[in-house]
Amino acid sequence: MAVDPHSRPHIGTIDRATSGMSGRSPAKIEGMPTLPMLDGSLLVRTDFSNDAEWQQLTDDVQRENEDGFRAYVEPVNDPAFDGASWEAVKAAVPANENGAAVLFIADVRTMSSPDRPIVVVDLVDDGGKTPFRSIPSELWSIDNNLNIANMDWEEFAGAADEDGVFRGFDG
Repeated sequence: MAVDPHSRPHIGTIDRATSGMSGRSPAKIEGMPTLPMLDGSLLVRTDFSNDAEWQQLTDDVQRENEDGFRAYVEPVNDPAFDGASWEAVKAAVPANENGAAVLFIADVRTMSSPDRPIVVVDLVDDGGKTPFRSIPSELWSIDNNLNIANMDWEEFAGAADEDGVFRGFDG
């Protein structure tokens, strides 16, 4: 069963590179700030080599598809995360039992590959679920369905191709 595409409001961009986080003073974890405690998913930028590509990526991720679905992610543009591993970014997510089930990361591969595969990290289980990647146009499905527990991590991870990239479900 698909989720209602209009059930979650659009959220703005957290841009510490230009806005100073509206007065928030983040705590430090491993020398990095703590990410904001939100109920929705975050898309954290860890490669700062191309601002135009980042803007295009966030636009593409948040664009509604032909069926009216979109990812409701909060882009985080904070140079403190430049070059951070997915493990370090995950460690910067504050504990929040009402928070998102998934974290998205735009790393060097995301920003330099033609299909821009975004890293998908599980936030629910500390059991060591291996991250996979998703093309931007399919991020909505992961975001929407994992955050309402409509589908399981394994359904998406198991549908990733031989390169570890989720490109949607066949038929």
